[in-house]
Order: sequence, then structure tokens, then C-alpha cells
Amino acid sequence: MLFNVRMVRPRTKVAAMKLLAALPLASTFVLFVACSSTVKDAPVTTAPAADAGSGVDMGDAAPEAASADAVYEQAVLASTWTKLAGAPSHNDGSKMDDVFFTSPMVGYAADGPGGQISKTVDGGTTWSSVFKHAGTFFRSVAFLDDMHGFAGNLGAGLTGSITDTTVLYETKDAGATWNPVTTITGSKPAGICNLTTIDATNIVAVGRANGPAHVMMSSDAGANWVATDLGKQMSMIIDARFTSPSEGIIIGMGAGSDTVCTILQTKDAGKTYAKVFASKTANSLCWKLSFPSANVGYVAVQDAADGPATFAKTTDGGSTWVESKLPVKTSSSGGFPAIGIGFATENIGWVSPEDASLPTYRTTDGGQTWAVDATLKSPINRFRFVDKNTAYAIGGAIWKLQIDTSAP
Repeated sequence: MLFNVRMVRPRTKVAAMKLLAALPLASTFVLFVACSSTVKDAPVTTAPAADAGSGVDMGDAAPEAASADAVYEQAVLASTWTKLAGAPSHNDGSKMDDVFFTSPMVGYAADGPGGQISKTVDGGTTWSSVFKHAGTFFRSVAFLDDMHGFAGNLGAGLTGSITDTTVLYETKDAGATWNPVTTITGSKPAGICNLTTIDATNIVAVGRANGPAHVMMSSDAGANWVATDLGKQMSMIIDARFTSPSEGIIIGMGAGSDTVCTILQTKDAGKTYAKVFASKTANSLCWKLSFPSANVGYVAVQDAADGPATFAKTTDGGSTWVESKLPVKTSSSGGFPAIGIGFATENIGWVSPEDASLPTYRTTDGGQTWAVDATLKSPINRFRFVDKNTAYAIGGAIWKLQIDTSAP
């Protein structure tokens, strides 16, 4: 049986932004949004990428480095995504939402439809379930170091099958055991969609799908959390990026009559948020962020209704944004429900819809043109660039991109 979970807003036409996801129990349901985690500096053993879900920082390159940047871009273009046969997968149109690697070999996958967290220790060749919990829909996963991590739960109240009211779980032994996080003060969120690690002690959690909209922040490595209700500005929060404990952006859908893809920015550790972007596409939703460098970033604008299909781009670290059309195949109504977006460099990136019948696209010129990437299959929710040689993508399956930079 299918359940349609829909937002009802007075006097507002709400687009049918749906995400098919098999529940961990017997039934399935349709949601508007998906969620996952981001990280400013991933705890990898090799040189980390500039940002979670993002690639190698090629911004502000000196003239002597320009040729090296061009060589790296050629290496990325010469690489091909490979589906990991030993990874968890779902062939019914549903998808997993997040993958996080503490090194190129050790990683974790948040599998909401399977109600579990899976782990690999061999670079994705094999995976094993390390945490399975009835009634839980795992949306996001992130680690502060090799041992200490968190997993976010979409939370109870959206369907009868999601019954777990614990919004966040914690492990301190590399996933061997997980315990509920209970040290939350303030207005407690109903669920967590995204986890963003800033450094070894600062971490941010946001949520949730279909609301309510909350931000949780910890400055002591997750020992204590302070939650803030942002319902007056956002109807839901899906993703976030923080470059420091005081500066960051959150994305989702605006509140009240402003039900479009909206980006808020804070410069005072979340005490206040200012709107820096609102999509011109009616009934749209900001879904995922990707910053391949400190200044250049992209946002997937989900539109499953009338279109036009768009994405947003910043060149000043997120203070201002420009919305551009996506020249892609759309649904019969003209919409393109973009969810996952990830850039390996400022120029090379991918965008994927939640509709499995639509293709995933790649750009090689910073979003000016897009072409189908047949090596990937929609839906893909998160692209994760671990280092300059290794990237992963997660959705209905898990893919790996190995970039050979050894060539002269």
C-alpha cells in the first residue's frame, strides 16, 4: 500500500513534490523531501575536499596552478561512476539518503527504507548492517572523527510505520553501538534531515521533511544540544552548510505564503537568520547543497509541478545567489524534481531528480550546459567527495567514482 504524505497550506497551491521511499516496516509512503549530512572538513586521512558533497577547491588559483587545475578536471572527466554491487540498494523507486566516509575506505550509509545504518571498511566493496532499529527512518549520518558519529532519524508522525520519536543517535565506537541522544534543550525537533560537522567539537543538525523547521547546534562534540524553532521563517529545513560555528546557511522551503525554495544565512551562530535567496519557481523546494570551493556553491531546486526546472548558484560563499534554468528533460507537466547535486570542481558537477524515470545530468562548464550521464541512475540524493581521488553517490544504490590523478 502507498501513503501520500502531503502538506496542506491555506490558499496556497502546493506542488506534488514526492519522494517514494520504502518504509522499514511493511508499507511504503511518499514524502516531499529527503535529507542527509554535510561536513566542512571531512575527517579523512588524505587531503579532504573543500566541503561535504563537494569537490576539490580550485577557486582563486594562482596562474601557475591553473594548468594543474585543468589536468585535474581532465582526470575527473576521464573517470566513470561504478555501481557498488555489494552495497545495499532498493529497486522499487525508493532511495537511501546519505553516505559519509571517515576515510576513503571506511564509510557509513543511512538507509531509511531499510531502517538501518550500514558500514564498509573496504572502500564500498562489501557492507554490513551495524545498526537496525524498528520504526526508524534514518535520513543522515556524520562523524566527528573515526570513532564518534551521529545518525539522524526522520521522526514519528509522518506515517504509521515511522514510530521512533528519538531524533538523533550517537556512536562512540565506530558504529559498533548506538545510543539515543537525550541532552537537547530548547524547542525539540520532530526529526533530523541533515547533519553538518564544522570541526572536532561543533556540529549542526536540521530538520525536518514536511516540517516543523528546527536547527540544533552543539559546541561540545554532541554532549549537549541547543534547538531553535525557525517555523516563522521556514516551513521545513532540508540541508545546511556552516563554515564556522558562527557563519552558515540553511535551505528548504519558506514559511507562510512564501512556499518556495528559500535560503537563509546566519552570521551570529544562529541567533538570527536573513533571507538571501527565494526561488522564482512556484511551489519549489531547496533540496541539497554543494560547495566545490569556498566561494562557489550550488543548490538543487526541486520542482515536481509546473516548472521551469532550475538550480541556484553562488560565487560569494552563499551571500547572493543566481537562479538559472536547467536545460533538461522534465516530467509531462514541465517540472524537474531535482534532489541530489554534487560538484567535483567549480565546473564539473551532477544533478539528479527523485523521479527514477528521468535521467541524471552532468555539467562541465559550471552549469551553463548539461548532458545526460548514463553511468548514474536516478534517484540520487547525496554526492560525497571524500578526497581528490574518491567520490561516492547514494540513492537507489551506491556508486563510486575513482579519479586517477597519477598521470603526468
